[in-house]
Amino acid sequence: MGFPIYIFALFAILIILVATVIVYFQVYKRHVNKALETADGKRTSMAPPYRVAIVMSIIVLLIGILISYFAGYANAYKEHQEEEDAWVMSHSDIQTFYAEVKEVGEKSLSVDGISLTDENYRGEFHYDVWGEVTIYRQDAVIPLTDLSEGDLVSITLLTDRTGHTNIFKIQLLVDEE
Repeated sequence: MGFPIYIFALFAILIILVATVIVYFQVYKRHVNKALETADGKRTSMAPPYRVAIVMSIIVLLIGILISYFAGYANAYKEHQEEEDAWVMSHSDIQTFYAEVKEVGEKSLSVDGISLTDENYRGEFHYDVWGEVTIYRQDAVIPLTDLSEGDLVSITLLTDRTGHTNIFKIQLLVDEE
């Protein structure tokens, strides 16, 4: 992350303020010296330097407030976009593979990926199945105990933003008669 550009802008405005006040002091000093040298009585009046410094400070304060407002708005908008992007899922976050049930435990399931699936999902896998995992036979929800050794299932996995993968859904594949 680079240095924020609005800090440069605020620093530049402060430099302009200081330079303006210094130049005005020099002009005012020259004006006073010229007025003292000439005693003819006619001279133009200039605002005292402290008033110029006060006005310039107020201007810098207002500009600083505006820069802070827009910088805060930009950062908040950027963070809001990042939060929204965290909830958007890509196609690679959801994977489905087909497997044959090898063993069904009380809260666990061992499967063997069949040859029709992606190479990453071939072989034996063991999953803990908790209450949030839904198991379906066609459109009906069934308990884990209804699965038995040799059943064909499709397992849908969901990968979260931290890279942790959990079972989202198990579908028992049955032949329609």
